[in-house]
Amino acid sequence: MIKQLVVMVLIVESLYLSEGIKGLLPFLNLEAVLLVFGGTFLLSWAAYPLKELLRPTGPAALLFAARCAVGMGVLTTVLALMLVFTFPACDQVVFYRRLALSLGGVFYGFLLSKVILHPIAARITKA
Repeated sequence: MIKQLVVMVLIVESLYLSEGIKGLLPFLNLEAVLLVFGGTFLLSWAAYPLKELLRPTGPAALLFAARCAVGMGVLTTVLALMLVFTFPACDQVVFYRRLALSLGGVFYGFLLSKVILHPIAARITKA
C-alpha cells in the first residue's frame, strides 16, 4: 500500500510543480471521488461478501473491483458531461472548468483500478 501512496504523491507533486495550487483544482471533485470509490465498493459488495473484499483470499474480488472502478469512472464522466451540456454556462472559463471537472471520473476510476487494486491483486496472485 505504501508504493501506491508514493505513486499518488508523485502525481500530486508533479501537478503542483507544473501549475501550482491551480493545477490541483480540476482534480478536487468530491462528487467524482464518492461516485467512483463508493460505487465500486457497492458493486463489488453486491458480488462478493464483505469479508472477501476486506481480506481477500484470492485476486478474483480485487480484479472484479478494478473492472467496476473503470466502469464507474466512465459512468461518472458521462453523467457529469450530460450536466455540463444540459446547463451551458455563459462564461467560457466556467464551461471549461466544468468540462475538466467532469473528466475527473475517468481519472479516479483508472487511479483506483490501475494504481491501487491491480497491484494488490498481483501481490495476492504471487503469494
